[in-house]
Amino acid sequence: MTFEIPDYPLPTLDRLGGSVAPDLDAKRVAEDWIATFSAAATAGDAEAVSKLLIKESHWRDMLALTWDFRTFSGESKIKQFLTDRLAQSKLQNFRLKDELLGLQQPYPDLVWINLMFEFQTDVGNASGIVRLVPTADGKWKAHVVYTNLESLKGFPEKVGALRNADPNHGKWEGQRRRESEFVDGNPTVLIIGAGQSGLEIAARLKHLDVSSVLIERNERVGDNWRNRYEALCLHDPVCEWDNTHYCGDGS
Repeated sequence: MTFEIPDYPLPTLDRLGGSVAPDLDAKRVAEDWIATFSAAATAGDAEAVSKLLIKESHWRDMLALTWDFRTFSGESKIKQFLTDRLAQSKLQNFRLKDELLGLQQPYPDLVWINLMFEFQTDVGNASGIVRLVPTADGKWKAHVVYTNLESLKGFPEKVGALRNADPNHGKWEGQRRRESEFVDGNPTVLIIGAGQSGLEIAARLKHLDVSSVLIERNERVGDNWRNRYEALCLHDPVCEWDNTHYCGDGS
């Protein structure tokens, strides 16, 4: 599988034809944009949402709308993604957050308003990050949008009082066999690929008490690492002490 990465230029003031007023109220701009975005997204209006982004924009979604890790670049691809997924996802209850909200200007010709927000889909709680850039007509539009699923409704994490307090007494093997044979019912989620991401998702779902099954094309779990790398290295201050020496057991 190949991925085409568009060679989009940076959204500089000169290229966009935009400007920033000295008395700009960044919070007011963010509030106005999220209000318009919220109304369009809640209505499932893909056309209206796409008009809130510049033509050469990017939208990164992690599970919130696509149930996948996907990046869409450019007006046509983002609009198609929204047409396919926006109405089905049932976005609602948007709330602008105060964290990291404000005007940022890393270079004289590059400026944006950073904003973060929370929202809900039909099945979960989600969050988002947007960077707004000024355009020639005086409007601020999104150059980058990031949406992320934070949690599933009705499936709280098994922490604190929700943890299983029953003693195990070494009976984990029988419990694991029961889970692998799905004695208590068929799995809810099918995970394709038992690599790092697949195993992480399975562990996360188990922590939420959602049953899953993984399928893997290789003979053993972890073969995607064994077939690609000669050794396993942990890149942290303990294992990596200079540019040439690393610790790893080769497993």
